[in-house]
Formats: sequence, structure tokens, C-alpha cells
Amino acid sequence: MDSTLVATVYWGGMLVLFFFWAYGIASFALDMKNKIIPGIVQYRRGRRAEAEEREREQERDEREQQLY
Repeated sequence: MDSTLVATVYWGGMLVLFFFWAYGIASFALDMKNKIIPGIVQYRRGRRAEAEEREREQERDEREQQLY
């Protein structure tokens, strides 16, 4: 077998593997930017809104208790 053919196949295989490795990293970064991080932000915003609503309801209940 010719050594240049072996080297060409080897480097071609490495190039293909590098392409999929780089594609995986780019895909992960885009998923983080477009799905994961906005999901975390929305979750935290919802938790904060729930806490504020609970606090308002508790204050309203306290005022009602004071009236009676």
C-alpha cells in the first residue's frame, strides 16, 4: 500500500472528525444562547413573579385580619 494513500486517508478522516467536533461545539453554543439561557431567565422571572404575588396576597390577608 502506498504511504501517501495512507496519509491522505488518515488526514481526510481527521478532517471529517474535526468537522463534526467543531459542529458539535457550535451547536452546543447556539443551543445555550437560544434555548437554555432564555429558559433559565424565563424560569427565574416566573419564580420572582410568584414570590411577589405571594407577598401581595399575604399582605392583603394581614390587612383583612386586622380589619376583623
